Amino acid sequence: MRTNRSVIYVTFIIVILLLITNNTSYYWYTKSLLTQALADRMESTANQIRTSIEQAEEGSFFVEDMIGEQLRSAAIFAKSQLDPDWHNVTNEQLAALAKEADVSGYSLMTRSGKGDDIMVGRSSEPKELTITSTIAFGYWFTAFDQLLKNRQVTIPEGQKLPNFWSGIYEVPASGSSDVSKFGYFYDGTGNYLICVFVNADKIQTFKNIVGADTVMKKTLANNPDILEIAGLNGVTFGTEPKAYKGTDGATFVSVYDRPVLYGTYTMPTPDDQANYRKSIDTGKPVSVVEHWNGKPILKTFVYVPVKKVMEVQREMPFVISIVTDYQSIENTLQKQLIQLALLIIFFTLFSLALLYFIFRFVAKSRETAVQTTQEMYIQNVDLMFATIRSQRHDFLNHVQTLYAMISKGKKEDQMRYMKELIEEINEVNDIIRIGQPAIAALIQAKIAIAMHTKTVFNYQFTGMDELSLGVKSVDIVKILGNLIDNAFDETAMFPVEDRIVTVHGWTENGFMKFSVSNPIRPNHAPDVKQLFAIGYSSKGGGDHQGLGLPVVKERVEYYRGSIDVSIEDGYIIFQISIPMQ
Repeated sequence: MRTNRSVIYVTFIIVILLLITNNTSYYWYTKSLLTQALADRMESTANQIRTSIEQAEEGSFFVEDMIGEQLRSAAIFAKSQLDPDWHNVTNEQLAALAKEADVSGYSLMTRSGKGDDIMVGRSSEPKELTITSTIAFGYWFTAFDQLLKNRQVTIPEGQKLPNFWSGIYEVPASGSSDVSKFGYFYDGTGNYLICVFVNADKIQTFKNIVGADTVMKKTLANNPDILEIAGLNGVTFGTEPKAYKGTDGATFVSVYDRPVLYGTYTMPTPDDQANYRKSIDTGKPVSVVEHWNGKPILKTFVYVPVKKVMEVQREMPFVISIVTDYQSIENTLQKQLIQLALLIIFFTLFSLALLYFIFRFVAKSRETAVQTTQEMYIQNVDLMFATIRSQRHDFLNHVQTLYAMISKGKKEDQMRYMKELIEEINEVNDIIRIGQPAIAALIQAKIAIAMHTKTVFNYQFTGMDELSLGVKSVDIVKILGNLIDNAFDETAMFPVEDRIVTVHGWTENGFMKFSVSNPIRPNHAPDVKQLFAIGYSSKGGGDHQGLGLPVVKERVEYYRGSIDVSIEDGYIIFQISIPMQ
């Protein structure tokens, strides 16, 4: 039997397509893994930066609190030196007092006479005297108002001590310095609130040593593939920050309103605002591949929400943005793909060669199996033809015997002898009339087994001449042969007079149908569900391996046929139905 070449070609094409699909999937899977690994690393880096910034901020807050305590002491010192009525205090007196207390300056704040507004009445810093209203200062004004009314501040922002409040270091509204630290004291003994302030250079120095910008610079130095790190304001980024107008007419932005709180932001892309907002809304890191100036980059956004430190609200929520050189990922991937391509080519060729030899082996195995089966058929057909030749050879002897019986008038012996001769001739003719040589040969062989085991073997076949020789006839003989052998084995357990095996074969509506029946022992009915399981056998001991019926089931299913098992009146009946096409 020759293997259909088109089947091999189609199989090779399918295998190649599967390999291409598999390799393409592997490429994208590997790329996504590398991208995710980089994103995870950037997320881990962002969390490390976050931890470092939080620690640095806590340190700077501690420094601020220490400065705040010193400002309170300086305010108490000023109170002891000044008249309780601010009208009786001069600006020159405040300047001298500031120099003595080693602070940047003093201001005396009082009600402006315009409702609850508060103004600067006296100050050692001339620019501070231009502040005639503080209502627009937000929570700062609330703190001033609470001090004057209750001598205690209750808002969550800022540092709160007895009769004292200090805000975050900030850009002075007067424009007197870049950034200053302010403290406010009022114990109710005078008609003014004492404001004492110092330049925040110490806080700035501390931040420059261990602050967020320093953390980011060190991270950039230790990670060459990181191009930029920024701390984006969690409130004002992407919007126009609120601008305040100083008393000198110049506008300024609060330290905590700046869109970029830490680091640098020089590589903007169109989707930054959306990804920034997504990281805030979901509370989860967002990593995307973007292009900046034609260069692939990976941007990671990690949201850092506000937390309370020492029960003082001084932090601002921010989003850490890390820009990474994605080109290194693509270079790594390209190198891996070249190696992978070589492996794919090698294993593809190896797989195709292996498939070719497997097909050759399967084809030879099938040819060997068919050849072996055909040899068995030839032996059985030869046996059948030998039986026919034997009848022809012995015909003269039969005629002479009948003549002698007629001559001697032995009519009864003649009739008995003729009856036996006719039965033998009809038996051979019945086998020949089956119409399918392979099945006829099988039945001839099984008749010999039945005679040897003293089993009544009934058979009837119609329409078998419609079948053609080939693979299907080989498998039909496998199916019938195993069923008949199984029936013979079972009937061997019965007394001679009860040994009956019946085989029928016919065609119906485009199907070949066969039935094989034999008696079963009482109380030994087989488990129909287990009959076709490999290794199952209802026969005890011996050489039975439980392989016959599984072979029958496998061949029937191969041709998309069906097999039904029923037990009726002490007989088990196997009925097979196989499409003829």
